[in-house]
Amino acid sequence: MREDPRRREHPREERGSVPRDSREPAADRPTGHDVARAAGVSQATVSLVLGGKWHGRVAPRTADAVREAARDLGYRPNLAARSLRLGGTRTALLVIPALSNDFFSRVHTGAAEVASAHGFGLVLYPSP
Repeated sequence: MREDPRRREHPREERGSVPRDSREPAADRPTGHDVARAAGVSQATVSLVLGGKWHGRVAPRTADAVREAARDLGYRPNLAARSLRLGGTRTALLVIPALSNDFFSRVHTGAAEVASAHGFGLVLYPSP
């Protein structure tokens, strides 16, 4: 029986392991569920607190416990997942002719500062 070439494992991977993808979170990266477990609350409470929507819904002491657990675990939100959920990337596109020109270089610097100040990333596309 011939082996299906699509089913071959990568030579460096152990048999049965799942191939790593650069978009996958690291296995040791804490999740919202980890924060919830550490704070002794539900994942929904973690979402409310870390999303800034907890006022009037969660006790201040509980919100502090969630933030402390997140800080202690080194929790960082998964920006790719958040972008999918919100339907936007919070990314701006800057199209300029060249960065070698001093004027356009300063335009890029200013745009990057403004984008960052408003929580946006900046993608640069040098047009021909």
